[in-house]
Amino acid sequence: MTPFLLLLLLLFLALTQAKTVRETLNLTWSTGSPNGVPREMIFTNGQYPGPVLVWDEGDEIEVTVHNHLPFNTTVHWHGLRQHNSPWSDGVAGLSQRPIQPDASFVYRFTAEPAGTYWYHSHVRSLLQDGQIGGIYIRQKELPFHLISNDSNDIQQMQAAAAAPNLLMLADWTSLTSAQYYQAQVASGYDLFCVDSLLINGHGSTYCPGADFLQSMTTGKLSNVENGTLLTDKGCLQVLLSDVQSPVYLNTGNIDAVPSQLEWNCTPSDGGMYTVQVDAADGWASLNFVASQALKGLIVSVDSHPMWIYEADGGLVEPQQVEAIEMFNGVRYAVLIRLDQPEGNYSIRVADNGGDQVIGGYATLSYKPSSSSSYVKQQAGPHSKGYIDYGGTITSTNVRTLLLTQCPPPYNVPPPSSTAAHMHFSQLSRLGTAYNWTLGGRELFIPEEWGAHPILQHPDPAFFVDENAALLSVNDTWVDIIVQVVGETDAEIQPPHPIHKHGNKGYLVGQAAGFFGWTSVDEAVAEQPESFNLVNPPYRDTFTTAFLDPAVGGAWFLVIRYHVETPGAFLLHCHIATHQQSGMAMALLEGVDVWPTVPEEYQ
Repeated sequence: MTPFLLLLLLLFLALTQAKTVRETLNLTWSTGSPNGVPREMIFTNGQYPGPVLVWDEGDEIEVTVHNHLPFNTTVHWHGLRQHNSPWSDGVAGLSQRPIQPDASFVYRFTAEPAGTYWYHSHVRSLLQDGQIGGIYIRQKELPFHLISNDSNDIQQMQAAAAAPNLLMLADWTSLTSAQYYQAQVASGYDLFCVDSLLINGHGSTYCPGADFLQSMTTGKLSNVENGTLLTDKGCLQVLLSDVQSPVYLNTGNIDAVPSQLEWNCTPSDGGMYTVQVDAADGWASLNFVASQALKGLIVSVDSHPMWIYEADGGLVEPQQVEAIEMFNGVRYAVLIRLDQPEGNYSIRVADNGGDQVIGGYATLSYKPSSSSSYVKQQAGPHSKGYIDYGGTITSTNVRTLLLTQCPPPYNVPPPSSTAAHMHFSQLSRLGTAYNWTLGGRELFIPEEWGAHPILQHPDPAFFVDENAALLSVNDTWVDIIVQVVGETDAEIQPPHPIHKHGNKGYLVGQAAGFFGWTSVDEAVAEQPESFNLVNPPYRDTFTTAFLDPAVGGAWFLVIRYHVETPGAFLLHCHIATHQQSGMAMALLEGVDVWPTVPEEYQ
């Protein structure tokens, strides 16, 4: 081989080999005021949310985390596959020991798959204190020819997607996560009220008055309030049978609920985050990350319909909407055409989970030009765009992507037509109003295994508990039936966003009622309208429907996935307090090829 050809070969190898990217995250505990009210919180590298980490697909990632917090923590890389690196998934007690105060931990993994993701603590409810940040892994192929056949349009859309605006959605209260959860334990009640909704760490507390808040009680809220009035923060009363379940309504201590949690609304101002755009760019990508702890949300952008092109990091067939329902953990990337008069437009977020009237705002700001006209932003409780302060659409012409919907995946093969194993998981309360279970009869709290993480056991068969774990063989297909059921037929439950760690899964079925079949094959044969094996959504988070008597007091969904990432992973509700109470189960995948944990992680 000539020296010239050898040089070309070396250059080719250098370009095709993945690069190693090193990051450092310093976690600190100090006073901050995202909504204008000071409280102790977590900062990552001195900021909230933490820095957005941008990588190329296939990069080898090494993240050193220094824990300067006064308590244990971890970092979970939400949505990343963790193939050949399950010890870096970041779940205390399942994949690692927690990172103790003044200690450090190095996570190593491959940046895959491409798309929008995020990172957060997986100890207790620390994401509620601010330990969150965004991740974007650059896409290599984008389906923008399905939006426009204009080559200039496509080029501008590709440029927008390559430089996205990640928008971290959050809820915020004056209580720390420890104080909030302790209020649940002391009272015995399921709590859900917050002070503010934030976008990229900025928000305000609005106190628009009792009459205005009551006028917003439509949809889900009107089904639940049962003739009572909202609190002055817009929250449902705690002592409602539909909220706490008739079984647990009279078992708690209402005096143990801190008054400032539900009542005593005090206005505050933490400002609004601004997304700066230039009409000359033609398009902008807004990548919404539902990093909130408690709330189900709905988002929209005034005067700007959105083309959804990515869901949970995976490309989808583009769909145009004006509003998107977003529950905890999910991500949607959208394109907006920058064709409006220059000025400022509201990016709106509002509660859509049926337990509070509350909204928040950010600003979409066009770069000024020589134009003399300028659109003034409309924001605040009394303003309206495609949605209002209570999360209700303002016109029948507003197209909304509902929480149980998702555009078909783009360029993703269909799932197997059958599965080797079916696991039935019953989702309900257990023992108290605030304890939720995914296994039906047991609470699973991984942190209880913190000293001896389950992944580090050489034989996963030691952990055989059908209510807390699912063991599977590598290269097989598994069906998980998530059955939502109330304590009574009249009970109302919020939607539960069920997040799967490791690889993604297919949502092959969902419907009101009970899953009464012995297999999914049998269910498909008898009720084909409730199933999709051709182009089902391909997600890492699957949200159950709002449960009320209209759906017969029960709802099921069916997740089908391929076992291809051996290790110990987690399936759990992403409402922080539900997860903390034990609404989770272990997925012990590939038990026949169980990985050996590297010595540095033992």
